[in-house]
Amino acid sequence: MPAKEEILGRLKSATKRQNIDRPAKPTLSEITLNRQQMIRRLESELSMRAGVLYQARDKEDALRILLDIITAEGLKSFVASSEKIHGVDIASFGSQKGLSVTIPKDLANRDSLRDAAFAADAGITSADFAVAETGTIGIIFNHNHPRLLSIAPPLHIAIMSVKDLYPVYENVMEIVFKNTKEIPSQFSFITGPSATSDIQGTEFKGMHGPKKVFVIMIMDG
Repeated sequence: MPAKEEILGRLKSATKRQNIDRPAKPTLSEITLNRQQMIRRLESELSMRAGVLYQARDKEDALRILLDIITAEGLKSFVASSEKIHGVDIASFGSQKGLSVTIPKDLANRDSLRDAAFAADAGITSADFAVAETGTIGIIFNHNHPRLLSIAPPLHIAIMSVKDLYPVYENVMEIVFKNTKEIPSQFSFITGPSATSDIQGTEFKGMHGPKKVFVIMIMDG
């Protein structure tokens, strides 16, 4: 008991250490980029990772670009996160062009969704954010916007608004996690097509996801 009391006494009388302030964040050159500079940086970084950025003037132009992609890639079937993505009417467009468009909410269960996603030529989703620094898109997933749509089909087409383009990761993380009561259950950063390397370091695209990623950015958003 005396030893225990001695130890407790020392702990109580010990000088409390002051909390040490965290060092200031380094100033990143990307933070000062204006919108046009961010777009050029996003396009450059995405291109280096075998992705493609398209700039659409408006929703109608986004459909024109989508048709160009479909024609160039010979696409016939899609799984899309919803009928309309950032105002682009995917369902009506598909019907007019004789394309098969599957919407997850219309499917009976997860097995049907999985089958549709792996059978489709491409997945079309929204992108909630883009990071100019690394050519990355950020997507919040939920039961109405399943992650499978962005990883199962061989092609991924993401539609986004230019207003959701940010210089660096930190900007996006602050927005997504600022409200601790509404933190999303799934949030992914996607930087170009899926890629891996063998033991000799040879890179291979599409091993665990899409071989190609196309981003359509709507400029009047």
